[in-house]
Amino acid sequence: MAKYKIEITNKFKKDYNKMRSRNNFDENEFKKVIELLSNGELLPEKYCNHLLEPKSDRFMGMSYKTRLAVNLYKK
Repeated sequence: MAKYKIEITNKFKKDYNKMRSRNNFDENEFKKVIELLSNGELLPEKYCNHLLEPKSDRFMGMSYKTRLAVNLYKK
């Protein structure tokens, strides 16, 4: 069972239709990525995991505070 429920919004529908019109769109790969995200797993390196919303407090499995602490520790 999936960790997160995927809800399809109107924005998603519009973006999905734009993606489908591209020549390099692979629906099977897209479904794999959606499944990984819905299960709360990290994306493989080839997908360049990144922050989707600037105000989000989650990034690649880390809270915002943890991410700040890690960045401060690296410096």
